[in-house]
Amino acid sequence: MWLSSSYNRTSVDDSKLQVGGWGDQHRMFIQFDLSGLPQTATSAVMWLYAYPRGDSSTPVAMPLYLLTTPWSETSQDYYTQLQGYSLGTVPAPTPNSWYGLNITSIYNGWKNGTYVNDGFVFLPAGTNNQFNVFRSSDYSIPFYRPMLVVTYNGANLGFPLECSTPNCSGTGNIAYTYGAYTPQGLVSVVDYHMNAVYSGKDGVIVAFTGEEFDATSAYPSTAPQACYSKKGNATWSTLLTSLYSGTVGSGSSNCVAGVALNYEAHPGYDYRAYYSTPVKAAATGTVVNFAGQRCIPKGLSSCDAFGAVGIDHGNGYITQYLHLNTRSVYSGDTVMKGAVIGLSGDTGVQGSPHLHFEVLKRVSGSSGTSINDYKVVDPYGWKGEYGADPLEAATGMKNVCLWDNCQL
Repeated sequence: MWLSSSYNRTSVDDSKLQVGGWGDQHRMFIQFDLSGLPQTATSAVMWLYAYPRGDSSTPVAMPLYLLTTPWSETSQDYYTQLQGYSLGTVPAPTPNSWYGLNITSIYNGWKNGTYVNDGFVFLPAGTNNQFNVFRSSDYSIPFYRPMLVVTYNGANLGFPLECSTPNCSGTGNIAYTYGAYTPQGLVSVVDYHMNAVYSGKDGVIVAFTGEEFDATSAYPSTAPQACYSKKGNATWSTLLTSLYSGTVGSGSSNCVAGVALNYEAHPGYDYRAYYSTPVKAAATGTVVNFAGQRCIPKGLSSCDAFGAVGIDHGNGYITQYLHLNTRSVYSGDTVMKGAVIGLSGDTGVQGSPHLHFEVLKRVSGSSGTSINDYKVVDPYGWKGEYGADPLEAATGMKNVCLWDNCQL
């Protein structure tokens, strides 16, 4: 929003942002919602699109302040005092072009709690018929709205299954931000409501949409254990529906609409993958097994028991692939993103072929040499509309979208 010292002393929330004046003073305010964004950025740039005011005014440099008190885009008054830090004076923009300001240190300060996120205020360095005008977040064309572009050392994961005839028909192979892996489908999601991996059962399953399911009894009673009825505020969102294929496992009965396909304390995603479907490395890395051949995250006595492959991506993330009947990589091997690491099967789950795919993130400050140095995160990210992320509360790990198309 913007306001001025004369005709618009109360905030104006319209399609433009103005800084400058002609005897009076115009100020503009901007704040970004950081929900679901990476905890640490290698680069964060605020971009504003400047355009001509259409008169004889000239651009003006701008003293910039980092605000530390909240403001209202609907009721802020010019004379209401706000607190903040001076960030110096930034140069005038060039009309009909993007104007970028590097705010990496500020962004990281917001995320780590050094600063409270109350955004910025821009003031004019002069008011002698000097104006800057930018498109606002209310502008009709989204492309020209203010943007915060964040770069970080994330996982940038590609989808781990290859969909090809005869293993599946059609052209599926989409499992990105909100997509579905079709036609084979998603069988189980991460349970956000767990006390401990696999053993932390508490009677509630929470999907990454925030929807809850009652794990105390199956529905229908004759269905596999992975069919659970919704509870409370679960609305069976379009998002979650698009991910589920509607059946549980190979040859089992259908889960009816409004029933979760999951089981308690599940730390990964199960994708239906018939025998010998190629399984691909989600990102470049090194194949790893921990001391005593313990597989992340199950603490197995032998990786062979569950056909497991773990890949350390060198950026704090490990991906884990289970139930492969054939593995073509070994501990210490370097694999490239998209390389086939084995073929899917039913190792450890005889008669129920599928791929269990899991993502773990290293605990900050840990050595990364122990199973306990890693916590489960969700590559789809927390999309819940009903409250705080319970998995983040339990693990301390932020759940953000890690698929590579989330970074486009």
